[in-house]
Amino acid sequence: MNEKQKYQIIMQGIKSKNISRVCKEYGISRTLYYRWNKEYREHGMKGLAAKERKPRMPNRADRPTEKRILQHAAKYPQDGPKRIFYELRDEGYPLGESGVYNVLKRNGLSTRKEREAFSEGSKGRQGNRRVLSRSEVPSTQSGRIKQLEFGLKQPENARPGYLCLQSIHNMGRFPKIGMVYLYTLFDVHSRLALVKLYPRKDSIQVKDFMETKVLPLLKTFQFRIEHLVTNRSREFMTHWERGTHSYSAFLSSHGIIQIGVPASREEMFRPIHQFTALVAKDYFQQAWSNETLTSFDELERGLKEFLVEYNFTREIKDGPNRGRTPADVALATVGQQEPLPLWVFTRR
Repeated sequence: MNEKQKYQIIMQGIKSKNISRVCKEYGISRTLYYRWNKEYREHGMKGLAAKERKPRMPNRADRPTEKRILQHAAKYPQDGPKRIFYELRDEGYPLGESGVYNVLKRNGLSTRKEREAFSEGSKGRQGNRRVLSRSEVPSTQSGRIKQLEFGLKQPENARPGYLCLQSIHNMGRFPKIGMVYLYTLFDVHSRLALVKLYPRKDSIQVKDFMETKVLPLLKTFQFRIEHLVTNRSREFMTHWERGTHSYSAFLSSHGIIQIGVPASREEMFRPIHQFTALVAKDYFQQAWSNETLTSFDELERGLKEFLVEYNFTREIKDGPNRGRTPADVALATVGQQEPLPLWVFTRR
């Protein structure tokens, strides 16, 4: 966090007189809060400015780990110790960021220029293969992407759950609430949307959103997610073919096929981006100017009311389901199965 964000947290703690709640809201420890408070009282805003840290040198990495770090540096010379640490963590390597830095420094690869020279040499040894950017990395899912029908023009694929999109959007920092991230799952056929707000962006929250919000509600509508398209950020999946991401493993355990698509393929994410733009315009724009919103829970409560209105009342304005609501389209697939809970119909 920068000095302004730290200052806002300190002031919020002073005004609310509830340090524990403020620390929990922003995901920091009380020790860190009091340290910031002390630095601010002694040095003002300069005391809250980011300080350059010297890397700590832990125990020497074993040979397989060092070899893996060098392989990554050769393939992605633009990545520094922090990014390499995150990638190797997903693969199960128990080495910290400073340990990665230690390996790079010992091999003369602590700067990007040195790693690029090392990468060029590696390309020569590997038959002049070009180093690929992440959006170009070959994926075992490339065949699935080609087989997946994003337009849903074939009748056999035009059903809820066949194609769902998932994303995380930063909705900004609210003056009295803090940073807000919108986690969204969007069914392309029915346009049914499920959302939840979190104060930060990471894979733990992604799994929590799916486990506590999405799967229980979709079970109510009695359809399952067949294909889930996400971008290739580390919140959703690992970049390594043999890497195992906790979220990918969770989806697999529920029979959901995850398909990673580069974020640059905007046409594939257009439906969920359009929904997010609608939420920003029709809800968050008003929420920004609502001075009565002073807590995260209040902001999310208002979002839930908006979502009920969107799913159960708003009619789809184009496409084959025009004139129907997202909930109507989803419920049309239920047929004569067990009766749905009463709240589904009362909300309609």
